[in-house]
Amino acid sequence: SIIAGVSILLLIATLAATPWFIASLPTDYLLPKALDSRHTGVLGVIILVFRNILGLALVILGLILMITPGPGLVVLLVGISLSEFPGKHRLLISIAIHPNVFKSLNWMRTRYGKPAFEYPDTNL
Repeated sequence: SIIAGVSILLLIATLAATPWFIASLPTDYLLPKALDSRHTGVLGVIILVFRNILGLALVILGLILMITPGPGLVVLLVGISLSEFPGKHRLLISIAIHPNVFKSLNWMRTRYGKPAFEYPDTNL
């Protein structure tokens, strides 16, 4: 039906956009950093809500892909990185430092001609 078709299209779009998103992040994205400034006002709230909804959808998709064929951990990482919540950076690092995940992330970056991520300090 229509819902199934839309779901499949969203899945394909997400899988196609994930490598681009990973490649667009700076090489020091997984390193500890100071809090950066956020948008303020109504626009800031709209962006925050949109990012959190999209992030939650990608987290759910990532969890589904972990039990079906697909890049579940990588999609999960993208969903977490889009969301805003306390402890987000530590959670991202704990997932990203798994050797296969880190290798996959950097493989996506090299496909776009980007340098590899700097390996994070795991003593958080």
